Amino acid sequence: MMEIVLDKSYLDGAPTASVRSLCQHFHVLMSDELFFELLTTDVPSQKRCFAKLPERENPLALIPNVGFLLRFEREHQCGCAPLTQHQVPDRYVFHKKLREGTFVCEGEVLENLTAWRAHVEGDTRDFVERSKVVHQFFPELNGIEWKDFPAAVAVARRKISDDHDFVRQIYESFLDEDAPPDAPSPGALTPEWSWFRWVQCQIIAGLRLFQRYQGRFPEDPGPEFWRRAEHSMLDVYYVILGSLAGAIATRDNEIREDFLALRPDAVLLSPDVLGAAGANRPLNTDARQAGSARPPRAG
Repeated sequence: MMEIVLDKSYLDGAPTASVRSLCQHFHVLMSDELFFELLTTDVPSQKRCFAKLPERENPLALIPNVGFLLRFEREHQCGCAPLTQHQVPDRYVFHKKLREGTFVCEGEVLENLTAWRAHVEGDTRDFVERSKVVHQFFPELNGIEWKDFPAAVAVARRKISDDHDFVRQIYESFLDEDAPPDAPSPGALTPEWSWFRWVQCQIIAGLRLFQRYQGRFPEDPGPEFWRRAEHSMLDVYYVILGSLAGAIATRDNEIREDFLALRPDAVLLSPDVLGAAGANRPLNTDARQAGSARPPRAG
């Protein structure tokens, strides 16, 4: 059964029948990132999301976060795919209070959630800092008129998507004297490595953020800036995981755009696809049916 990454936009916005059909036809992966979002979202959304999941043991395969996958590759010096090899082996059921909207985090769960929230805030700030200087990897973005900037960014996005040697060069530039001794060699990285996808996704999302603010980020950003930046950073996690799995279920337009740029050969599902297929009918899982995918690249 094909593995597929689930994101919050799909779980929250798709009909219950589509979510359960997804769980029937695919090996659905719920990452730490999604679980974090579900525990920190508003109560109506949390209740709505958990109520859509099949009421059985192990309704989804739980997988660790992107940080775990990056550490795995450093420790083992090999790509982390397939993601199913990292799924939690334990039998579990979600607490019924999550479906009822009455769950309260306490004890170890609260401690873990607090630590994860701090981790996300740190990753968000790092993502913004990288976005401020992302243009340095693309000299063609410097010194041009603003009217030419969107087209130049589009070319830059295609380069980070298609030029694998360029991805390795950027990764190598991140390896300074403080890099851990077990950091994977740039020459070893392939699209099956989370480090490879991490570089691609950080750059492609950073280009969007750089363009959004026209390269002029606010000096004293307020809560709305950080809320949107965190959302963009969490999207990066899902695109990394989806690119590694080769399949994603999402309703988010930016995730869709980045995923198809990086994996035009892969599977992208939206609720209407599953709705049309029905709960007991086979699905057409060719992402090229989505209409906006480019032809698969060679190699």
